[in-house]
Amino acid sequence: MLWFTATLLLLTGCADDVVYQRDVPVPDGAWSRTFTPEFAFDIVDTVNQHDVYIDVRHTGDYPFSDLFLFVDLTGPGGRTMRDTVECLLADPSGRWLGKGTGFIFSDRIQAKVLYKLHNRFPASGRYTMRLEQAMRMEPLPAVIDVGVSVERSKAP
Repeated sequence: MLWFTATLLLLTGCADDVVYQRDVPVPDGAWSRTFTPEFAFDIVDTVNQHDVYIDVRHTGDYPFSDLFLFVDLTGPGGRTMRDTVECLLADPSGRWLGKGTGFIFSDRIQAKVLYKLHNRFPASGRYTMRLEQAMRMEPLPAVIDVGVSVERSKAP
């Protein structure tokens, strides 16, 4: 019984590292530039560092090895910072990165792409991240859903 309780506490403690996580489906599995999902999360801890990830789920029919995004991060004071982010989805040999299901990743591939490592949010309050696909193909096929994850940084 003691072993079970210790394991349960350990698993619960690991889940506390996730501050925010949300995914939204891409309409019809084809990402148009007009679809710009927003993710709003509250930051209370401005002392400790956070890692911010962009989550992308796509099929094996995705035609590229990467995905370029425009990422707008707006802080509690209304100031917005825009980044252009390259999300690597496959290695140079064409092998998909991330976790997948189906025969040789043909069904769904979940990629967790690091956006900011050991980031300190300057103020507590509500932050908003808006994602916009920045690829030349319109609409961008085979993207199932996208999301954002914010986690407390692990000690180096």
